[in-house]
Amino acid sequence: MLKKSFARQFLFRQRPWLWKLVLILVLLSSLGVRLYDLTDLPLDFASTRQLFSALKARGMYYQHLGGIPEEKRTLAVNLGKVGDLEPPVIETIVSLTYHLTGEHLWIARVYSSLFWVLGGLALFLLIKEMTSAWPALIGTLFYLFVPFGVIASRSFQPDPLMVALIVYSLWALFRWQNTHAWKWAVILGLLGGLAIYVKLVSVFFVAGAFAGVALGILGWRRAWRDPQVWTIGVLFLLPSLIDTLVGVLSSSISVGGYLSLRFFPNLLIDPAFYFRWDWVIGQVTGFGASLLAALGIFLADPRRERPMLAGLWIGYLLFGLTFNYAFYTHYYYQLPFIVLVALSFSPALQALFDRFFERSPGVFARLVVIGLIVGSTAVQAWYVRDQLLEDYRPETAFWSELGDILGEESSVIGLTHDYGYRLAYWGWKPSASWFSSADFNVRYMAGMDLDLLQMFQEDTAGKQYFLVTMLDDFNSQVEIHDLLFTHYPVYVQGEGYIIFDLDHPLSADTP
Repeated sequence: MLKKSFARQFLFRQRPWLWKLVLILVLLSSLGVRLYDLTDLPLDFASTRQLFSALKARGMYYQHLGGIPEEKRTLAVNLGKVGDLEPPVIETIVSLTYHLTGEHLWIARVYSSLFWVLGGLALFLLIKEMTSAWPALIGTLFYLFVPFGVIASRSFQPDPLMVALIVYSLWALFRWQNTHAWKWAVILGLLGGLAIYVKLVSVFFVAGAFAGVALGILGWRRAWRDPQVWTIGVLFLLPSLIDTLVGVLSSSISVGGYLSLRFFPNLLIDPAFYFRWDWVIGQVTGFGASLLAALGIFLADPRRERPMLAGLWIGYLLFGLTFNYAFYTHYYYQLPFIVLVALSFSPALQALFDRFFERSPGVFARLVVIGLIVGSTAVQAWYVRDQLLEDYRPETAFWSELGDILGEESSVIGLTHDYGYRLAYWGWKPSASWFSSADFNVRYMAGMDLDLLQMFQEDTAGKQYFLVTMLDDFNSQVEIHDLLFTHYPVYVQGEGYIIFDLDHPLSADTP
């Protein structure tokens, strides 16, 4: 009897405290995986986007930093003026922390990881309320340990915080759906509004799920007359509306600007686009998980679970069709899909576990399940560890040296990594950016007619040096490659870079 009782406790039967302990261990271990190789440079994933935030945060930090030369403060602030994509929420948090710790890029990695992991707590609670503890555990493990999600959720950008807020919004939505209480209506509105404020694209998921519940459960007539529905809608928009009215965001941000070079109507009728979309899904979540998630919708309770899931899927599809080009070129656009898959395959897992424990009620079967879960999770964590082994720290010296070679007073244009952000961050050197081959291709897709010679003349006007660090891309741009080597002397050339002297052309007829 003692052995049986111990086994039942160990296997979580009617032992809530054991589930809490397991959840805490899962959350802490997933945070530990994300903090592996903590101090490496943020070049392992979406480096351009991460350095965009890094420059902005450093500029905000130096703006109020005492005890430094005014010239360095001005340079840091100017280098941080990289534009506005979203409200600088994560950048502000990191810059304020710098005042306590000093400037360390890994601080952003800690915050992003923590936001994502805390989202796992809400996801567990949501799935457990939808189904039961076993599907909640597996769904949460999937969210926390799927390799793409681990690596992307460490990145210095607003997406990890956005996804966490989406998860909390969905949890509040499910509570509101089941209680129709004003308390949950307000919580849902505030959380959803924060998610939309942090990054506008979250509206597809927050509003999509809300619309699914409002229309699928309340019906459009009742929803139209429901004051809670209107309150939630207003709260969704309120933070972004206030931000716009007080002028925190640059007036240059608009829906048109947000969609610029991210949406191409012709892709909607191109079968290759949908094949690429499917391939990206496979890379992010795996084909099996996404297939199980699609099937899970049909196993979900038609009144209790399916409306929210259907709204999420419709929102995701609209998101993909709206940002169709960026959807398969910028993988971090798929981060909310991890949440969607974890939620959607939960009804299928519930059906599987019901049948499994009915057919195999013994302790041994549960031990097998636990062993498979632990083993699979460990494999995923080890795979992530292998992916994080590459050391990017030598990049600091490379870009710092380039900054010294170019000097403080020179004016530079370059075909360089991350549009010059690496040179700006570690070399403290501003530069204009020459288009990469990918930049040219996307503009040709948009129907632009580009005159390379005219572009070169306009972009290099007043510039002293043309820096090249993307050597393979440079070699593929044959016309620009030949123009520079034919008409301009090489100022300095080293391992991984070439600097052309634009001030001293080789002949008078140089373009």
